[in-house]
This record gives sequence, C-alpha cells and structure tokens, in this order.
Amino acid sequence: MSIEATVREIDRAAWAAATPLAARAFFDEEFIVGMLGPHPLRRWADAHHFYAAEPFDDSAVHLGAFLGDVLGGIIRISPFGACSVCAHVDPTTPPDDEILARDWRFEVEVLKSHAGYAEHAWISRVAVEPQLHGTGLGKLLVDAAVDHLERTGSGTVLLECLAQREGFYTGRGFRRDAEVVDVHADTSYLMRLDLPR
Repeated sequence: MSIEATVREIDRAAWAAATPLAARAFFDEEFIVGMLGPHPLRRWADAHHFYAAEPFDDSAVHLGAFLGDVLGGIIRISPFGACSVCAHVDPTTPPDDEILARDWRFEVEVLKSHAGYAEHAWISRVAVEPQLHGTGLGKLLVDAAVDHLERTGSGTVLLECLAQREGFYTGRGFRRDAEVVDVHADTSYLMRLDLPR
C-alpha cells in the first residue's frame, strides 16, 4: 500500500500542536546544540520549550506535510512585505524568557541581513520528522511555499540555513547571497530566490 504526502495550511491550534515536531527535527542541529548545550536531556526539554514558546505569526502562512492525517513536516511563510523577523524583532530589547533571549541574538543578525531587501518574503521553520529525512518531504514543503509565494506576489524570497543545508536549497532554486553571523553555529547563509523566476 502506497501513501502520498499532501501539503495543506494549518491554523494556530495545529501549529501549536506541531511545535514538538520542530523540536525533534532540530534537536541535534548545530545551532540548537550551540544555543541549548550538549547535554541531551536538558537540550531535549529546552528545545521543546523554545519551539512551544515562540509566538504564532498571524500574518504568516503555516503549511504542514501530511501522510494521511499524520503530520510529517512543517514550514512557515512570511508573505511579501510582512517578514516576521523585520516586523517583530526588536534589536534593542531581548525577550524575558532566557531561552528565547538566546535565539534573539541570532534573530538580530538575521534582521540586519534583511535590511537591504525591501518588501521581501521569508521562509522559516522548515522541519521534517527526523525519521522521514530523505523522503522528499522537505522538498515538497519548500516547493509548496515557493508556489504559494508565486501565486500571491513577486520579489525576493529569503531564508537562512546552516552551511550543510546550502545544497538542499540551491537544489530548490535558491542561491547564497551572504553569510549571517550565528553565535550558535559555525556558518549560516542568507539564501535568496527572486520571483518570478
């Protein structure tokens, strides 16, 4: 019996329920280890806290990749002119939450890297269940996000990724535009895609 993955929009409640997926997907990623530390039990708890505490962005589109009714991956799309980093990150005031404050330092650098792009879109939180890596769900989500943006506007689409993910995004049509200072990882890149292509 074969099963097809489908992508559909998810609402605030479904996104909140999906945050453990992001914690699992990024648990061993360099930036999470750098931000939350090497101890796996503490990092596990803190990663779940981090993704659950992140505010929901009402201006963004949140998509899920489903296998039947089971969620296998997520992605967040900030539309053209409504980048959530540019709209919501205050570079002068860190969050009160200790874990969110650690990520805020990176977000301030992301905000700086976005400064030269007017009315851009932003793709973030591309997360796939670790057991499903290599199945094409990540490509399906990124392609669905780009398709959504193509239908709703034109301009530059930005995302940030660790250096080891660059090949994945260049395979989806993005190109490296700059390096982003990441206090929690060795190298992060600002990737861009210009629509229409």
